[in-house]
Amino acid sequence: MPVKSVIIERSVRKRLPKLPLNIHRRMIKAFEDLSFNPLKGVKLFGELSEYHKLRVGDYRIIYQFDSEKSRVIIVKVEHRQGVYK
Repeated sequence: MPVKSVIIERSVRKRLPKLPLNIHRRMIKAFEDLSFNPLKGVKLFGELSEYHKLRVGDYRIIYQFDSEKSRVIIVKVEHRQGVYK
C-alpha cells in the first residue's frame, strides 16, 4: 500500500548531509522503501506510541504514519545510542 507523500522534517534534512556517505545513501533508500511499505518499521510503545522506528545499520529512523491522509512523516534520524532521548 504506497503512501501519497513522505514528509521529511527540517531537522532531518539538516542532519542527513552530516551523516557518513554510506549511511546517507542507505537512509535515502529507506525513505523510498517507506513510501511503498509504511508499516515496515516496528511500532514504538509508551510515550512514543504514535511513532514507528526503522533500523538502518546503527542508525534509527523515527517516523509517524498517518493512514487517514496516507502519508509518512520522518521525524528523526539519529544514532541508536541517542535516538530515544
